[in-house]
Amino acid sequence: MEIIITQLIGGLGNQFFQYAIARAIAINNSLELKFDTSEFEEYKIRNYELDNFNIQESFATQEQINQLKQKKIFKKTYLKEKKGKFKPEVLKIKNSAYLQGYWQSEKYFKNIENIIRKDFTFKNLDFIKNHTFLDEIKKTNSISVSFRCQDYIKNPETAKIHNVCTMKYYKNAIEYMKKTVENPIFYIFSDDIDWVKEHFKTDESVFFVDTANWQEDLYFMQNCKHNIVANSSFSWWAAWLNQNPKKIVVAPNKWFSDVSKINYKSVVPDNWVKIKV
Repeated sequence: MEIIITQLIGGLGNQFFQYAIARAIAINNSLELKFDTSEFEEYKIRNYELDNFNIQESFATQEQINQLKQKKIFKKTYLKEKKGKFKPEVLKIKNSAYLQGYWQSEKYFKNIENIIRKDFTFKNLDFIKNHTFLDEIKKTNSISVSFRCQDYIKNPETAKIHNVCTMKYYKNAIEYMKKTVENPIFYIFSDDIDWVKEHFKTDESVFFVDTANWQEDLYFMQNCKHNIVANSSFSWWAAWLNQNPKKIVVAPNKWFSDVSKINYKSVVPDNWVKIKV
């Protein structure tokens, strides 16, 4: 059977995208889906995290990886994403191939949306420590507000690539939600909640959420009624996995600092509200 191998690298949000495009290709073209997780042996910043979810998990052998990454004259088997542009032709792969990239667009897997949503459910919810808080966000007009701090702000090299969302963006996003949602309650999530407490000044009544783990972060955000996301794939997925059929998602209009090098015009879904960063 022909196979599709997807390289998994980066944080959970990136792994979601890399899995989702390969899952779509596999289903659309009757291929077997396999993972290449070898990069995590060197990339110590992040770990393979998809084993927390109800995914189709199968790992490629090194021999399979090497074979497909070779450039062949008559058959293109090594497909590397270029500048983040949406390439619909990738979805038509019929033969064995190796995927490398981030593929950050729902357009790659929109036609199997229900399958992806099921795949990305947690195997268990044992990680939830604060059930009272979960009940609160489920019964109110809760709005998650996501701040990405650790590497976007504190790592100069990362900050050059990623366009850090301004405080004005968050204030405008909150104002939009106040005009659109009745009795909204804002919950602030971040990978550095203390930094946000110090730097985000607002007259609004907001709750700074100090979760026990990243699993709680993701699960709580996707269970909010609406979402304000940062330009991070983690908060993107929290909003996308939100099952509220009437959800409103606000996102930054610019995802990267230099769009001439990385052009992710397709990253924000068409039905999300874009606000200037």
